[in-house]
Amino acid sequence: MAWRVRTTLEDRPGALAAVARACGDAGLNIVAMQVFTVAGRAVDEFVVEHGGGAAHGGGAGPWAADSTELDDVAVSQVFAGAGGHDVAVTRMTGREVTDGPTRYLEAVHQVLEDGRSVEEVLGELLATEPPDVADYAGHDVLDLTRRNGTVLRISRAVPFTPAERARAQALLSLVSDAGADVPLVASPPRPLSGIDPVPLVREASLADIDGVAALHGRCSVATLYARYQVPLRMPMTTRMTRRLVVPEAGTALVLQAGLDIVGHALVEPVDGGWECRVLVDDAWQKRGAGSTLVKHAAARVRERGATSLALVSAGSDDALLRSVGGAGFVARVERHDDVVRITVPLAR
Repeated sequence: MAWRVRTTLEDRPGALAAVARACGDAGLNIVAMQVFTVAGRAVDEFVVEHGGGAAHGGGAGPWAADSTELDDVAVSQVFAGAGGHDVAVTRMTGREVTDGPTRYLEAVHQVLEDGRSVEEVLGELLATEPPDVADYAGHDVLDLTRRNGTVLRISRAVPFTPAERARAQALLSLVSDAGADVPLVASPPRPLSGIDPVPLVREASLADIDGVAALHGRCSVATLYARYQVPLRMPMTTRMTRRLVVPEAGTALVLQAGLDIVGHALVEPVDGGWECRVLVDDAWQKRGAGSTLVKHAAARVRERGATSLALVSAGSDDALLRSVGGAGFVARVERHDDVVRITVPLAR
């Protein structure tokens, strides 16, 4: 069993030594420690493990004779007996002990590159999941400000230190500057004439990274699920968007209406054949945009000598099937679990 223990100690020589001695007498091994300075005093956080068996320090503390009986309250009493004030003890289960700065740097990477939500990542960093807390006295609240002015509220039983508050706000501000907290959800404005421009299909380039990311930001959850078959968190990372516009193999097409990209198709070689996945802005669906992308994708792979093209979507969504029919193709349809595979023969 392992615990995270947070306590305030007197600012005097030997205070930490008293804690170490008490832990040794109780059969507790200190495996990590960090210090939070709070207005002239120090809040110390320890990660301790139950050593089992006889006490390590050879002392005769009240827990030395039978260290197997330690529980949350007993651990709290060990630190209180060593001079700790405001002792808070939470259980740890399967958490790797890593130094604070490294954990926060890894958290930034998880938000920006892995697409995890900043709320979920901060919850893990600050250990906000419901803990087993000895002597629970109520929740502390941490309010963080996003780039758009909204507030992210986090709470937990153990009080937040000023250092944790500053770190959490710094992390949120960092990912906010990278655009990872406010998805692009606004639909493209209609032209002054009230008439939508005629869409144009062309090959994508690196200049389309922002446009393709904005397209994903405007699409509904259902549209994104039909394209990817997994719940997709927004916004898109630069790495993922780059792969969508400049794939390692194959080609990418965009459907542009005025200054906005309203459709995207990714055509890639898979297992000796060609696959295509299509995404169309919700506002442009049922208007021939999908059929246009399917036609151009088929023409691209036919030029490369392909005899068929497989289009893939979620099995519960028939929009792609309608697009294939609208493009004039007769196709073979296969459904497996939650995926529909539409194979189009490409006769010359």
